[in-house]
Amino acid sequence: MNLIRTNTLAPRRVDLFSEVSRELDHMFNEVFAGPYFAGKKSKGYPLMDAIQGDGTLTLQYTVPGVKLEDLDVEVTRDDQGRILTVSGKLSEEYTHQEDTYAIRELSSREFRRVIRLPEDVTEDEPEATLKDGVLKLEFKTTSQKQELLQTKKLKIKSE
Repeated sequence: MNLIRTNTLAPRRVDLFSEVSRELDHMFNEVFAGPYFAGKKSKGYPLMDAIQGDGTLTLQYTVPGVKLEDLDVEVTRDDQGRILTVSGKLSEEYTHQEDTYAIRELSSREFRRVIRLPEDVTEDEPEATLKDGVLKLEFKTTSQKQELLQTKKLKIKSE
């Protein structure tokens, strides 16, 4: 029987960034799948970052190629709280019907991303800006979050 020696140290193509991105998506979805966020557990578009600051919640969405007039942001209320919807469409200028594509990754498409806002976000209108393909929504928060996250020990009376 002949043994075939393999070089386990030979260079292999490892897509480290895809693995890290997948893990971060998984962790993010686990954190924001709780009672505060109503978004789907799958990877959504546009991609979003949620940054909890001191007295603020900043949401950043990547919307490259989307014009201001093609973007819509709404906050609605249901029986469980407030829901933020970011929707829009990528401009038609990227579509060339008469051409034959060798590679086609840009396309005209519509998108919609929905999340439930945490209870500590105030009723004040957020500051919204669009710059360099990034939509930034900055909400004010109250100290109510601290109260929501604290564990309170209940005193039990004996009868």
